[in-house]
Amino acid sequence: MKDNNRSGEKDSGVSELIGAILLVSLVVMLMMIVTTVVISQPRPEKIPELSASISMTNVSGLYNITITNTGGDVLQDGEYLVVINGNEESNYRDSTGAPKVDEWSFDKPIRFINLPSRPNTVELYYNGPSNKVLLAKTNFE
Repeated sequence: MKDNNRSGEKDSGVSELIGAILLVSLVVMLMMIVTTVVISQPRPEKIPELSASISMTNVSGLYNITITNTGGDVLQDGEYLVVINGNEESNYRDSTGAPKVDEWSFDKPIRFINLPSRPNTVELYYNGPSNKVLLAKTNFE
């Protein structure tokens, strides 16, 4: 009988050891999975900081919108989007009257000229690779 007890004790000790090893292995694998998920997250997109002034003038029944970069980051053509009364607009001119602006930096206005109807809202968006972010908005009511 003593032999049966000893063999039983040996088996129970081995199963406890295997259980402990499996539990530690499971915890280590879960920690590796969580670490991999956290580390592999893409870096957040850098949203440019920009201060803009939006103004409107009425010349003989036609409206002109001027948006001036009053400070902040430089934006390239295509990185910003102007929405007037809910419609995306791309027919703008630079400060000299030339179409479009390749680089929009401090104190350089962009203008939308000869708009036939009075704008109620003008919104300036950063047009990033993953989403649009509102940078400035003016209501003319």
